[in-house]
This record gives sequence, structure tokens and C-alpha cells, in this order.
Amino acid sequence: MAQQHPRRRKARRRGAAAKANADLMTHIASLGLKTVTTYRSWCHEHGLNGALNKTWQERRQERTVARQDEAEAEDHKALMAHIAELGLNTETAYRAWCGKHGLSDALNKSAQQRRKELDLAVRLQSDAVLAGMKAHKRRPRETIQRIYRGEIDAGELRGDSLQKIHEAFATLGKDRRARKALLELLLHAQQHADLFGVKPAISRLGPQDGNTFIQGIGAMAAHHRDWMRPVDAWRPDSHNSRRQFGALARHILARYHVPAFMDAAWFLGCNDVARQQQAWFKHIAAGQNIRKADIPVQLTKKMAHLFLQAPDDCTVEEALRWGQILGLGGEERLVRAVNGTRLGASFEREDFWRTVIHFLVNHPMLDMDQVGPIVDYIYNQKYVPQEIVGPGGNVTQGPPAQPNFAVKGRSMDKLVRQMEAWHRQLARDTRLPHRQWAPSGYDPFDHTEKSGSDGTVRWRIQELLSTKELAAEGRAMHHCVGSYSSNCQRGNTSIWSMQVTDAESERPYRVMTIAVNNRGRSISQARGKYNALPSGKTPNGKQRALERSYRGYLKDSKRILRLWREQEGLTMSSYT
Repeated sequence: MAQQHPRRRKARRRGAAAKANADLMTHIASLGLKTVTTYRSWCHEHGLNGALNKTWQERRQERTVARQDEAEAEDHKALMAHIAELGLNTETAYRAWCGKHGLSDALNKSAQQRRKELDLAVRLQSDAVLAGMKAHKRRPRETIQRIYRGEIDAGELRGDSLQKIHEAFATLGKDRRARKALLELLLHAQQHADLFGVKPAISRLGPQDGNTFIQGIGAMAAHHRDWMRPVDAWRPDSHNSRRQFGALARHILARYHVPAFMDAAWFLGCNDVARQQQAWFKHIAAGQNIRKADIPVQLTKKMAHLFLQAPDDCTVEEALRWGQILGLGGEERLVRAVNGTRLGASFEREDFWRTVIHFLVNHPMLDMDQVGPIVDYIYNQKYVPQEIVGPGGNVTQGPPAQPNFAVKGRSMDKLVRQMEAWHRQLARDTRLPHRQWAPSGYDPFDHTEKSGSDGTVRWRIQELLSTKELAAEGRAMHHCVGSYSSNCQRGNTSIWSMQVTDAESERPYRVMTIAVNNRGRSISQARGKYNALPSGKTPNGKQRALERSYRGYLKDSKRILRLWREQEGLTMSSYT
């Protein structure tokens, strides 16, 4: 037993040492340190004893010092954040700023003092911005030249027109000659014309990128190698900005007459379509026949002649259809009906669609309100893959319903019956797979107004964001809005339901379905029940199915639609 006592005493000594080491490391961790070496250094930095064995009073004092360090660090962090909010970088700069503005240069200040300093900085910055804006407006030519030289950042410019000018120079990149040409155009336009507005230059195109006169001038500057006359020789002969721009474009680029609708080529932004149409503008301006240009449609001599006579409010694509259809013997009302469909903006699969246009021209007695539904039906049958719902709700993609569809040898009456049957089936089809898509970004509409002596009605326009919502709209309105689901999923189109709630009813009443071309920010379709127009006219003789109260709401829908268009900055297709 005597031999075991030393072992017990040794074990106790090891346990005491381990406990002491554990207490030491716990204390070191409470100071925010990790090792004994860093602890000794910290003690020397703070004028404390660097020994490891200390009393609890000494360690408490060290923890107090550590808390003071932490508080000082937080105060310094808050000070540097305050200095950064003032737009400064260092304490020295902060002291100098305070002295310059008659403030105390002390670093430790109350929250109220720092709040006053921030308010002063905001006022000073606002005054500087206002002074800069006044200087830019007083000396616009000098400002344009400084933008050209790269001496002004976009963030320094507050005027919308100056921002557009900065963007126009940025679009041209490092092309020195193009930038110099743009500078020449802008300086001359600033002195002699009114082309610095930022509203849409072509109302039909809406507020899309590129659709301002400044951006149109930028597009012309990119073609400086083809200029035919000096810019400074031009003077406007009209106070209308659209006419001024057209005259300027023809002065520098045209030797021969160019129709006014071709001006739209300069307001399409920076893309392949814009560059292609600008090439057509120069082609015609040089006296060349449009038939020899790289156009997507085959035109006869007669068609080419009629193309040049298209109305000024057409887009270039619509003007091509104008020449094509009139050249085939069609009427203007057919042109407008066709241009209200996908064929008015696209020439994809033109070989097939040319046969459809021939077919429509050969049936002049067709109600023009049927043209849009017929084109939708043919497109769906020939090109849209079918979604097949299998067991368990699995959806697979099948071929189009009629991939070999052709109009040759068809009866128009039979085609209309097939189209109407498809529309009815689509409106009541509950087997469509459920799909959802993201909102378009436009805001809904909510408007309450008086009705009669003491009643009120509430109008709402809400976006439909799933195939189920489209199907419900189609069933209630007896039309084929469900055919837009693919375009909605791709983000090309958004569908909206206009509904009204009066004082007597609690549930909203559907009045009109609206289709919006998201890219062009324009309303492409606006139809009521049975595809009725606000006038109450329908393409399939359903006037009797429209109740008297509904016809009244339908008549008011045109006014409500205009209010929503103004709210969202949307345009109305001239063919809608």
C-alpha cells in the first residue's frame, strides 16, 4: 500500500495542472485570443503582467480592459461608417471637412451631431447637383462636347436628354469617326432643330429602347461613311420634330425619295433587324428598287410600287404586306386585318404564309374580323406541338395536329367552321396541362367611379398567369385565348382580363380580354365575349347573345382601356 501513495499524489498533481491550464485557456478565449503567445503579447501591449498564473482579481481586470477595447473598436467602426456616408475616406479628411463647414473636428460625437452632419452633406450634394444641372442647361453645347471627350460620367447627368446623349456615344464604342459624326449631328441639331426630346419618336413602337430622336441620330452617325451632304448645310423647314428628323435623314443619306414610314428603321435599337431595315432605307435612298434588296418577301414590280405608297404610320414590315396584298388584288381592309395578326410583324415560314394570303385575297366576301382567328387556327394546327396528358398527369410533346396543313383546294366556309369548332373546344378544354409563368412587369389597374345617382362600379384589369386562368377566361368569354399559353410562357405576350363589379353584385363580371405585345409595349388584341369589339360587333353573328347590361359595360371598356394604357405607357395597334 505504501507504494501506491506516490502514484495517487502524482495523479492529483496532474489533475490540478490540467484544470489550471483549462482555466487559463478559457480566460484567454474570453479575451478574444487563441494562444498563450498572443495572450502574453496582448498583456504587454496593455501594460499588464505577462505571467500565466494570476489571481481572479487580475483576470477580471483583464476582461474589463478587453471589453473596453471591444467598445472602442465598435466606436471606431461606427465613426468610419459615418465618414463613409459623408463621402470621405479618412479621419484626417473628416476633420478637415468639419473645420471647413464650421463644425467641431472631434471624433467622439453624439448621434444627434452626426445626424446633423449627414443632413448637411445631403444639402451640399443636392446644391452641387443642382448647380451642375443648371450649368449643363446653360451651356448645352459645352456639355455635349465634354460627354464626347469622356469628361463627364453618366452619374453626373440628371437630365433625361443628356443621359440619352451619353448612351448614344457609349453605343458607338471606340469608333472615333462615328463618335465625331454624332457630335457634329448633335451640335447642329441643338442649334437648329428640336430633336432632344425623350418621348417615343414613333408612337406605334412605344417606349422601347432606341425609340427617341437622340438614339435615331446615333443610329445615323453609325452610317457616316454613306453621308452624301455636309450636316451644316441642312436647315429644317418644319416645327414638327418627326418631320425635322426625316428631313435630316434624307439630307445626309438620300438622293431619291424615301417614304416616311421608312423612318421607323432608325428607332429600332441596336440589333440585326434595325441594321437590315436601315440598309433598306439607304438602298431606296440611292434610287435602287426594293425588289433587289435583301427583303424577306417576294415582290412583283407592281407590289414594289405599292410598297412605296404605304401609309406613313406603317412599320416597314406592315408596308411590305401592304404592297404584297394590294399587288395581289386584295383590298386595304384585308391589309389592315392581316397586319393585325402575327403576319404583320413576322415573315417566318413566308413560303407557306404567302399561300394563305393568296387564299384570303381570293375570298373578298370574308368578314375581316375572321382573319385573325383564321390565322391563329392555321398556325396552331400546322406549327404548335400538341401537349398530350398521359396517365398520372405526365405531359409529353406530340407533333402539331396538322403538320401538312395547306389551304389549296379548301373551302372557305368549311375552314371557318373548323376554326370556330377549334375555338369552342379550346374555350372549354379542361385537359390542358397546368402551366404558370412570370408576370410581365406591367401593373394591374384598379379604378372606382360613380354610376348613376348613388351607385359606384369598380373596374379592374388583372394579368392571367396560368393555363387554368386562360381556360377559365376562354370559357367565360367564348373565345380562344387559351391559344396564347405558349407565347405567355415565352414572355412574348401577356393576357389581361378586364372585369367590373357594380354596387349590386359582389362577384366581378368579365368584360374584355386584352393581349399585350410585351416587346413592342402595344395592345395587339382587345375583345369581349364571342370576340366582340367595344361596338358590340362580333365576327360570328352573336350579337343576340350579349345581354343589354353587358353591351353597356362593353361600350365603357374602351374608355377604361385608354386609362390603363396611359398608366402603363402602352400603345394601341392601329389594326386592333
